[in-house]
Amino acid sequence: MKGLFLGLVVCLLVVILPAALAHDPEPVPTSPKKGRVAYYRMSNGLGTPAGACGYAKTGITYNYGNVAAASSKLWKNGAACGACYLVKCGIKGICNSQGVKIVVTDRGDGDNTDFILSSHAFETMALPNKASQLLPKGVVDVKYERIPCKYPGHDRLMVKVTEQSRFAEYLSVVLLYQGGQYDVLGIQIYDGSVKQWKDMRNAYGAVYDLPNPPKGPISLRLKLKNIASGGAVKLVKLDNVIPRFWKAGVAYDSKVKLA
Repeated sequence: MKGLFLGLVVCLLVVILPAALAHDPEPVPTSPKKGRVAYYRMSNGLGTPAGACGYAKTGITYNYGNVAAASSKLWKNGAACGACYLVKCGIKGICNSQGVKIVVTDRGDGDNTDFILSSHAFETMALPNKASQLLPKGVVDVKYERIPCKYPGHDRLMVKVTEQSRFAEYLSVVLLYQGGQYDVLGIQIYDGSVKQWKDMRNAYGAVYDLPNPPKGPISLRLKLKNIASGGAVKLVKLDNVIPRFWKAGVAYDSKVKLA
């Protein structure tokens, strides 16, 4: 009887475990990290169109200009692009308690810094009428943590065909408005002529490309690492996300939400 009971337990485990593993792991609690931030100054105080992530003109006003360049230790070969962080300084009488929510759009190293913020993002950490006291400090100690990305008015992932693309000859794409806490590890493109998924090259930052792309409509498959769930990796398919006659410089709606 005892042997029969143990056998039933083993059978139940075999049946139940695969179903449990089919779901993303529970979110893993994180604690803020200590670091340092500086800032760069543009004439408008916002982002730069020349950022290493490849967001081009979108990088100027991305996240209302609250953007940052990530240091080499956070860059992760470009997987840091599009990641969101909450950054807070702690200078009494100058820094507010809310901090600033930033998006990584560039790469850059400063004086032992973790991020180089846009001046708009840097001064957003200040109390009202105290930005003039915070900015002259140049570099400040902070606490920062990874947070889910949220873009009011843009709750679905967009796939932008970059300006460098040439129809039917060369396709280059970059992802915009990726929600949640995901690192993009790779992008594949479906070639219907051979019925295979092919890896796109990570050209630089968040830009992926492929010469002689298949005829559209084009489907993509993303390899994503869920930072909030302990690093679980999953594939997300974007069916026919790029139309047959695609155009360079146009962003297409994937109709997929990443949360």
